Amino acid sequence: MVISMKKYSRYRKARLFHITVWGLIVFLSFRLIIQCIQIFGAELTTVSKVPVENKLISSMCNYMIQSNIPIADYVLNDSKDNKKNNFILNTMAGIFSINRYVFDNVEPNNQYIEEDHDSIIANGADLKFSDEVYMAILNENRKKVLDNKPIGSEETNADSEIDSEAAMSNQQSLMPIDIISGDVYLEQGDTGNVVLNENSVTKNKINGKETLGKINGQYFTLENLLDRSFLYNNFYIIDGSTKVDDKIFDAKKLLGKDMTIKQNSDKPQILIYHTHSRETFSDSREGVEEDTIVGLGAYLTKVLTEKYGYNVIHDKSHYDIVNGVLDRNLAYNCAKPGIEKIIENNPSIEVVIDLHRDGVNSDAKRVTTINGKEVAQLMFFNGLSANSKGEKISYLDNPYMQDNLAFSLQLQLEGRELYPGLMFKNYLKAYRYNMHLRPKSILVETGTQNNTIKETQNAMDLLADILNNVLLGK
Repeated sequence: MVISMKKYSRYRKARLFHITVWGLIVFLSFRLIIQCIQIFGAELTTVSKVPVENKLISSMCNYMIQSNIPIADYVLNDSKDNKKNNFILNTMAGIFSINRYVFDNVEPNNQYIEEDHDSIIANGADLKFSDEVYMAILNENRKKVLDNKPIGSEETNADSEIDSEAAMSNQQSLMPIDIISGDVYLEQGDTGNVVLNENSVTKNKINGKETLGKINGQYFTLENLLDRSFLYNNFYIIDGSTKVDDKIFDAKKLLGKDMTIKQNSDKPQILIYHTHSRETFSDSREGVEEDTIVGLGAYLTKVLTEKYGYNVIHDKSHYDIVNGVLDRNLAYNCAKPGIEKIIENNPSIEVVIDLHRDGVNSDAKRVTTINGKEVAQLMFFNGLSANSKGEKISYLDNPYMQDNLAFSLQLQLEGRELYPGLMFKNYLKAYRYNMHLRPKSILVETGTQNNTIKETQNAMDLLADILNNVLLGK
């Protein structure tokens, strides 16, 4: 009996041990599966001509960079003769082509990634390259490629084979945004799939075709914009919450839509309001409305009225205050009836501007210098009323979506042409943001909480000029 009890005791211990081990294995397996889905899911579900192995490599590299895993620093800092005895890092450095590229191409006088790693990669993806630094890097790499290209070699069509899905998934990792919480990270720069030879460019034409502007110093035409990959890569940042529909992103239709204003200034023409009225700036005084986004709206109203002669209504309502408490999650719901009432009472209103300032989880300052003045940079925002599968969100119908997109794209092009460095790419997200109330509705993000009031006011001077040009059809 005693022996049987001992055997039973050992059996229970062994059984408990096996249950614990297998439970741990199952738990870790689920964790691994979830992690893989998070890393690779978005890339692998998109239908494109990009090989699966390239998608996996791209996803893993993005994950390493956004997680601050120091693999790039490891590759940079270790010479070939002094490798650290780390099998995992050595294996990763050997597998991913981006690490081989960094190792093989880095030069002592050009270690811009290593020397400023903390300021370049902050909070996952906060890239702080200035336009000048980025252009210097881009031109240097382009020169290396041209110098190393064998004579008589043929160019590949790899770039032209990147479809809109690949462009969308690529852009998602560049600039994540959450307009509710205000998280926005700087983009890397305006890079495209089409490189034009400026030596063959006349004043306003390329091979007899009229140019529409420049990207990184290179002219582009309507024909370039009709290429969806070129359009998405150079003018849009597509959030992972939505999926673009190529049918509504026809550049010829978007640029062909008449966005001129029809009403004269005898009646209200423009409405400015603020879904998030309590947004402030780096030098805002506490409790002073003049120093908030509402004060900035008042400044824009004054410029549009006094300098350009428009009839503007400025709604100063606090839609983000619910029962006396700040609540930005319900702000768009709260704003809708208020804006509808103003439009109902003033049907002559054609332009509706929801003016915001963005927020970042760092000290990043979104600013540029134009005509000797420090200016907060601008970003236009559109809701597509479609989820990540491209399915329409039925309760967020927007009959004016293509008009909204046309308005923001025309403003984007005009802003780039008049004031290089002022504009960020237009941001696309899943929802509607009350832009269904008028065809010429626009949501504008002005700088971040780290910009000064004066920088944002300087931006309003330029925004008013851009608006005036588009509304008058100049």
